[in-house]
Amino acid sequence: MKTEQIAEELNQIQITHAKAFSRLADMFTLNGETGVLIWLNQQQREVFAIDIIDHFGLTAGRVANIVKKLEQKGYLTREHNITDLRKSLIRLTKSGMDYAEKQYTQMNKNHMSIIEALGEEDSATMLRLLKHILSQLELTV
Repeated sequence: MKTEQIAEELNQIQITHAKAFSRLADMFTLNGETGVLIWLNQQQREVFAIDIIDHFGLTAGRVANIVKKLEQKGYLTREHNITDLRKSLIRLTKSGMDYAEKQYTQMNKNHMSIIEALGEEDSATMLRLLKHILSQLELTV
């Protein structure tokens, strides 16, 4: 099958299965408050807002909003940097760590349901292809 034919078939699959693609995108999207919490928990260190901006590709305003909401919920704290008062160190609280772990466990359950439905061989193929697609997308950034 030629590249153009494959692209056309992908277009048609995406159009025909728009709802399923939206569900899949939701499953694989890790942003917003929950995404930031899970990522922060995996860092196991304090970070600056710029680290979140860089990792997720979000605007400074969006990150400021997320950090403010998570701080209000008691999931993280901000501590002014002694050398640069414009920057704050962001650190998860125990409550934030617990919530992040709970969300990570749920994310894992969601992925396991896909893996079980596909089977081990197709899941391994999916994982290999997904890694390849992501590496190609990261090259184009």
